[in-house]
Amino acid sequence: MSDTRTCEYCGKKFSKRMRICPFCGGEHKREITMKTPYCPGCKSRLTLRRYRGTVIYACPKCEGVWVDTRDFKRLSSERDTYKDESVPYTYLKKALTKKERYHPCIRCGALMLKKNFKKISGVIVDICADHGVWLDNGELEQIRCFIANGGLEKYQEYLGRRVSLNHEEIRKLASGLGNVKFMQQMLHLYSPKYWILKLLRR
Repeated sequence: MSDTRTCEYCGKKFSKRMRICPFCGGEHKREITMKTPYCPGCKSRLTLRRYRGTVIYACPKCEGVWVDTRDFKRLSSERDTYKDESVPYTYLKKALTKKERYHPCIRCGALMLKKNFKKISGVIVDICADHGVWLDNGELEQIRCFIANGGLEKYQEYLGRRVSLNHEEIRKLASGLGNVKFMQQMLHLYSPKYWILKLLRR
């Protein structure tokens, strides 16, 4: 099997290990290589299941679920969550649990990244940027509960606070740079070398 692929934008060949074409900068998704999906945690064969009109893969043993990227965006949207009357309107943020193992994507086999959903939810999910999300038992319901209880609005407030803090840090840095310049001028002014050169120029 060839280790190269043809760029769909410029037609040149480059390594399959590279996501971005080095010739034109075109971005390519990882190819789907795993035809039969298995649970990335317990290695059981996944089965199809319907969840709110969406087909997802579920593990019959550990009860984790795989949701493709487009379907996850819909299931984690306010529009879909607010329609779901089964979502409880009380959200208790759980303490972050350390997940030491990195799971492979069930589509391409690449190791997925671990992210705290919307940074403040407390739900750590495994994400493949190209294909979808792996959620342990109950995490999809936790995310929808987080959203139903105003989680996305709180996330926007969090981002606003971060921007304000960044602006303050930039102002402090700029002020510090001004002080550094002043100190450099003072050190130069009181340097013996400065005065010797000044006397020699007279």
